[in-house]
Amino acid sequence: MSAENFEQNYLSMNPKNVGAEINQLQRTLEIIVQPYQRPIASILPEERRLEISLLFDDTDIEDCYDRFSSWEGSLSKQKVRDWLNQFETNLDKNIAYLLISKFQFFSKNDIEAATQNLQSKLINFLLDKEHLREAFYSDPKAPIKNEAELQKWLRNKVIRYARLPSPPNTSVESQDRLWGTYERSALTGTSAPDGKKLRPLKEYFESTSGNPETSVFVFMDYTNGSGNQLGKCIKQINTLIQDYPIWQDSIFIFMYIVQSESFSLGTIESASANSQTLFSDKMLYYKDLEIMELMAANQITEAEYDAFIEKYCLRSSGKPAVGYRQSGSLTCHHYSCPNNTLPFFHKPAKNWTPLFRNSQTPSATSYKRK
Repeated sequence: MSAENFEQNYLSMNPKNVGAEINQLQRTLEIIVQPYQRPIASILPEERRLEISLLFDDTDIEDCYDRFSSWEGSLSKQKVRDWLNQFETNLDKNIAYLLISKFQFFSKNDIEAATQNLQSKLINFLLDKEHLREAFYSDPKAPIKNEAELQKWLRNKVIRYARLPSPPNTSVESQDRLWGTYERSALTGTSAPDGKKLRPLKEYFESTSGNPETSVFVFMDYTNGSGNQLGKCIKQINTLIQDYPIWQDSIFIFMYIVQSESFSLGTIESASANSQTLFSDKMLYYKDLEIMELMAANQITEAEYDAFIEKYCLRSSGKPAVGYRQSGSLTCHHYSCPNNTLPFFHKPAKNWTPLFRNSQTPSATSYKRK
């Protein structure tokens, strides 16, 4: 800028405007330096409560114990406390507590109620089968034709409780124990005549009694997670049907106390079109919406949760896997913890003591029968 232009601009400047510009610059500078004039702690993110203190106390531990008190293994309030104390940081302990507070535990009473629920679902499912209804109304041995008699006919003449065949290298012995509970809790004297017991499927096939087109074979077990064991059982059933082909049009129903909602019979190639699974409760998955919402409500990020799961699955099992075939469930029955469940709940290791010591494995040993 030439001296002449500078002089002209200077002469044209309003002293009031200059003062306002200077004041504006001063205010802007104050805003810029203000954060740096406060203590460092005041500008850092606020430390979360769950990193500096626990979300639970002795009362909460006692509540957990009360929920699991019908566990048939060794369990006490101290064991619940010791299990939580194995997790390293406050954050880890709090995540473990949140999981155990939602843990799906089936007590003896829960199992009994579930069998009654399954019986009701079974009857309702069969009532919708038109060919069964037609067979009942054409049956000359059923003189009274009404809904109550139809249900009685289904229970006594149609439903046949069968044992799941045990494939090689696995076991389904838990079904015998469940049958005992089902028989006592869900069946009555009128719906389970004397001598009607859980029988091998082959015995039914070899029997000369019964109409294959109106026969419904019902199998049961506690848990269906990945469906791997069920797939093996269905292969065994199909092999038997090849020897007795007249039964191929019968209905085959697999009932479970708890089943993964992600499971579908469509994933089992050899499953018959007449197959169906019924379950009382859905299996709680460690990343179900209610679990993730619980974590978010406590300011736990998904990345932190994933890191926790991998760390303690690895600690307890030597692998980052979240359970058999990645089932990742939060499920346990009063007598055994399925291996679908997150391993740090049930799998012992050199430096890890699980909460529920024994687990149900593919090569399961005999279960107690009552």
